[in-house]
Amino acid sequence: MSATPTPRRPPSRALIAFTTPIIAIGALVVVYSAAALPSTAYPVGWISLGVLALLAATFALKVPGVSAHLSISDTFFFTSVLLFGPAPATVAIALDSLVMTWRRRHRRLHLLFNPTSSALSLWAGAQLYYALSGASPLTDTRGALGASIILPLAAMACVYFLLNSGMTAVALSLDKRIPAITLWRDHFAIISLNYFAAASASFFLIVLIRYAGLTAIAAVMPLICICYLAMRSWLGRVEDAQKHVTKINGLYLSTIDAFSTAIEAKDGVTSDHIHRVQAYALGLARALGITDADTLQAIEAAALLHDTGKLAVPEHILNKPGKLTVDEFETMKLHVEVGADILSSIEFPYPVVPIVRAHHENWDGTGYPAQLRGEDIPIGARILSVVDCFDALTSDRPYRKAMTEDAALQIVIERRGTMYDPAVVDTFLRVHRAIAPAAALQPGVQHAVSRIRRAVRTAAPVERAAEPADTSIDGSEEMLAFVSLARVASRTSTVGDIGSLAWGHLRQLAPGATLAIYTIDAARASIAAAYTAGPAAAQLAGHAMGVGERVSGWVAANGRAMENAQAELDLPNTADRALQFMVAVPLVANGGVVAVMTLYAAEAFAEERCRRLELIAPHFATAMAAGLADSDSRTVTTDASRAPAARHELRVVSRS
Repeated sequence: MSATPTPRRPPSRALIAFTTPIIAIGALVVVYSAAALPSTAYPVGWISLGVLALLAATFALKVPGVSAHLSISDTFFFTSVLLFGPAPATVAIALDSLVMTWRRRHRRLHLLFNPTSSALSLWAGAQLYYALSGASPLTDTRGALGASIILPLAAMACVYFLLNSGMTAVALSLDKRIPAITLWRDHFAIISLNYFAAASASFFLIVLIRYAGLTAIAAVMPLICICYLAMRSWLGRVEDAQKHVTKINGLYLSTIDAFSTAIEAKDGVTSDHIHRVQAYALGLARALGITDADTLQAIEAAALLHDTGKLAVPEHILNKPGKLTVDEFETMKLHVEVGADILSSIEFPYPVVPIVRAHHENWDGTGYPAQLRGEDIPIGARILSVVDCFDALTSDRPYRKAMTEDAALQIVIERRGTMYDPAVVDTFLRVHRAIAPAAALQPGVQHAVSRIRRAVRTAAPVERAAEPADTSIDGSEEMLAFVSLARVASRTSTVGDIGSLAWGHLRQLAPGATLAIYTIDAARASIAAAYTAGPAAAQLAGHAMGVGERVSGWVAANGRAMENAQAELDLPNTADRALQFMVAVPLVANGGVVAVMTLYAAEAFAEERCRRLELIAPHFATAMAAGLADSDSRTVTTDASRAPAARHELRVVSRS
């Protein structure tokens, strides 16, 4: 018995420490047995059985789905033990295992371990047989064969199987870092019947030899060949069935992958996020010792589908480049149960839905939607929550820049024992670099994702946001003056004229701030700074972004104001400390967004100033729409000598 070759990496110290004494003891057993061969009677007999065993080994059958082979050679080994003693069979099985290991191109350690462990296992079983039966080799006795050898023969087969499979399972466990009992149960328990069938066949073969001589083996060979062919046919059908299941499962996962990629593209938060999460989740599951195929497949599918429910979340909340309000967060939380309900209509062959439903549950019971606690949370959900968090933290998001790996790991550590399973966190910290995904989306898929995102930005209309219930201006002198100037500006024709009139009063409302008025190019689905004023005016002149992108682009797409967002989200290439915070307000008129008025400053804006800006916006929007709806506007700054010459067409983007 031997395992399927593992990737060519140096064996671990633990593996070497385990295999070295077994190799040494097994080698001594083989040498001792070889030394006993010259004194073993009937050399023609035991050589014949040894040759038959070696020939049978060349026709060993691979068991589909497990790392083991079935062979009828064990029948000849057992027969040799009973007829001639342990020595000939021990040497023969060592040669047999050596040849099989060499033919399958196992690495050097396997060439030493497999023959010696097999020889040691059979020799130990043979010693037990003779100890229990109290008999000599059957060629030395002429007594009747009876029940006295049946139990010792069964004991020999049991010891041989348990030692051989057990030592192999432990070696594989140390090599692959998977629990030995799991490997033994999944890969070796199924072939135990082969050993006892070999022992049974050996008993009947000995009975035939006793009464008909060694030539009786020739009469038995056709029957053995028929059994072999029947077994090969059965295993072939099993293998074909498994290949079909694997093909269907691959098609199933490919469909899931395409569906989840489309969801991610519509979300537009981070490229490849769900695929990285899937790779992390599978790697972490295996590192935790999970080998159950259904559980691994459930984790693989759930990692792709855990955000399905975001289809029910409005895009302006999904992609909002700032902190969600209490109501928005409650809406976002609905994606868990919505996603689970959607997926419940699919008859998954593995438990996907429980993982999706629980992936926002917390270890201490404070999560949602069911406030599950501890191990009541499915292990797949506990794994998914950790890797999803880590990948999100180390990716760019609309509301912040990507964190460093160390900073993200520190947050994961801080949540250990509260939000996350301590064992899952500890294992992730140990293996996260080894399981980090390397592959990106295939080029064809990347192209499709880009097209979906571009279509979302260009086809989705910019709706008029709900206007404040009270758009009246308070009685302050500055506000009344602004309204008057806005009315005058309604008869002007350029963004520069309107912006200059507005800036004279906005600079008093927000001293030290920089203003940018972004106008919309509907054909290109982009916005550009058509007017800038303030300390960083020249730096912002002509600054452009896509509708729906960054902060001002999000405001243009959704018609909703954004207060005190990080300015670096809007201006990724600036390090100016005067541009730390921002307020962006949509200018809504005639049923659509005309432009976006954005103020940048070194300090956060007071709530009262933000409120006044939102109250000013409708009056300013009316002036913009009335005066410039049908004219071109030239980009200007407070320093005209440094203004770019680009022209931007002013359009109202609304739902058709």
